[in-house]
Amino acid sequence: MNYFRKLSQEVNKVYKTNDLSIFRTIEGNRPPNPQHIKRLSVSIKENGFLCNPILVNEKMEVIDGQHRLLAAKETKAEIYYIVLSGYHLKEVHTLNLNQKNWTKKDFMEGYAKMGIESYIKLKEFYKKNKDFSFNDCIAMCSNTTNGTTNTIAQKYAPSKMSKSTGHQNIKEVFEEGTWVGKDFKLAQTNADKIRLIKPYYNNYNRSSFVGTMLSLFTNDDFDFNEFMHKLRLQPTSLVDCTNRGQYKTLIEDIYNYRSRNKVNLRY
Repeated sequence: MNYFRKLSQEVNKVYKTNDLSIFRTIEGNRPPNPQHIKRLSVSIKENGFLCNPILVNEKMEVIDGQHRLLAAKETKAEIYYIVLSGYHLKEVHTLNLNQKNWTKKDFMEGYAKMGIESYIKLKEFYKKNKDFSFNDCIAMCSNTTNGTTNTIAQKYAPSKMSKSTGHQNIKEVFEEGTWVGKDFKLAQTNADKIRLIKPYYNNYNRSSFVGTMLSLFTNDDFDFNEFMHKLRLQPTSLVDCTNRGQYKTLIEDIYNYRSRNKVNLRY
């Protein structure tokens, strides 16, 4: 036993308290999972609260263990905790990524709670357009189709610029809280346009199709009203394709139906 004591070094003390009101939620943390809290609560009732300390900073903001804390509050149990000075939201992200990956939605919720305007607007946009995937909603609000954007990139995240393309890596920027949407009104307009296709194509919200349409909206040779007119003439012509290239070929065929002057939409 003395051998292990010689090798050990005290770093942080573990405290125990039944006054759970001293703890605070750190601003920007992801929303707790009610099912996880329920499972922990049942475990505490059956087995008691095991010595698995939560981590807090000097302000008593919870860095790791918000589910354990909420379960302890629900069961009126004591809790163990360790104080780590200087820990903030960045460390929350790191700890959670090492345990259970945050989703983009988690990051959106966290940064929206912190009052970052772009994330608040994205949250509102996604709420209105849940028939589209979350990634497609980000793409629409970024006014891009391929996961990169050069919108004010140098100003907000020059270190995340790709040397080969000169574009931002949206995934990294989005998770760091520096993502900036471009034109949210245009994003809603584009979402509404794609939704008009639903009577003619049940998979209108398929990501590869959405990406294809978003790219066509930036093509000066593409007239959406003309496309809808041709689609009404061929109401069963839109079918699933394996990639965007095939979708563009199919849409070009639909668009040029009964037209003397053929339009190239693929290049």
